[in-house]
Amino acid sequence: MPKVIFQKSGQEAEWDGSEDNLLELGESLGIDLPFGCRQGRCTSCQQTIVSGSLEYPDGHVGEPDPGKQLLCCSVPSGEEDLVIEA
Repeated sequence: MPKVIFQKSGQEAEWDGSEDNLLELGESLGIDLPFGCRQGRCTSCQQTIVSGSLEYPDGHVGEPDPGKQLLCCSVPSGEEDLVIEA
């Protein structure tokens, strides 16, 4: 299982799939992350991914800024740890 590390907040957790997406995982760790629609439309939840990879299993509509990814509709992909700037 990959570890998800929220760099600025210093919080981390193993991704076990019990949360629907990375935004919910961050919230479960007590991290105050921005969000709006929770459907990948508004792009309010976009964050910089420092290392690792993620995927959008159900897709998304909005396009994040270059170098950013949408946390509300993404999950880690692969076995590599995922480091998020937040």
